Amino acid sequence: MKFRQIRSATATVTFGNVRFLIDPWFAPKDAFPPIPGLANPDLRCPICELPFPPEKIAAETDAVIVTHLHFDHFDEAAARILPKTLPVFAQDETDAETLRERGFRDVSVLKFSGTEFRGVSLFKTGCHHGVPGKAERVYEALGMRGEACGVVFRHPQEEKTLYLCGDTIWCDYVSSAIELHRPDVIVVNAAEATVKDCGRIIMGLDDVREVLNAAPNAVVVASHMDNVGHEKLWRKDIREFVEKNSLQSRLLVPEDGETCAF
Repeated sequence: MKFRQIRSATATVTFGNVRFLIDPWFAPKDAFPPIPGLANPDLRCPICELPFPPEKIAAETDAVIVTHLHFDHFDEAAARILPKTLPVFAQDETDAETLRERGFRDVSVLKFSGTEFRGVSLFKTGCHHGVPGKAERVYEALGMRGEACGVVFRHPQEEKTLYLCGDTIWCDYVSSAIELHRPDVIVVNAAEATVKDCGRIIMGLDDVREVLNAAPNAVVVASHMDNVGHEKLWRKDIREFVEKNSLQSRLLVPEDGETCAF
């Protein structure tokens, strides 16, 4: 199993000899203007360029997983560059239909009971993309869907189980997924992206602590870092936390372009 951090939540997972592209955000650096009222109101995003040409990323992809359709998880550049024949997995039929409208011809919906692709079992997991009771009102006001999902990967020839938590805070969905699937590697979106009148919409340090405590034998990988203007937690902050708590073997913080092999 290999997890390659590309940029923000965009990553590639090589599992059972299948290369999955996760949440492709192919926009060039600074493509999106600053968002007023957020933690970093002067920052355009993506903050960094892609570490590899998007065409190269697309050419190395066997299938795409789109956990939800927010601008930093699937964008117009990805829709333009990715071959329309690539198999794509969406969180639900609503997102699947949107992807079909963008020209993708092989779109499937992830299931909690599992979906098979070339011997790899993909299990949908739930998310709270923000604090319940607050996030829904904000997404509705912005005209955005608040639903998102995570994914668990299993394969008979892979010794370890991988759990991508997706855009979520620590919640019963994450706790239940850890208890049910007993993952050996857990990828958390940990930039503590925060929205006015809503609070955090993905994990911060307190959430990461909960994951570490709930899965004491798992390695946790911090993703979705250093590339959006509404984040409050940066790689340097997590690395400081790692050093202070001697978590070097348990909590990894890969740079863009870096591969973690398990």
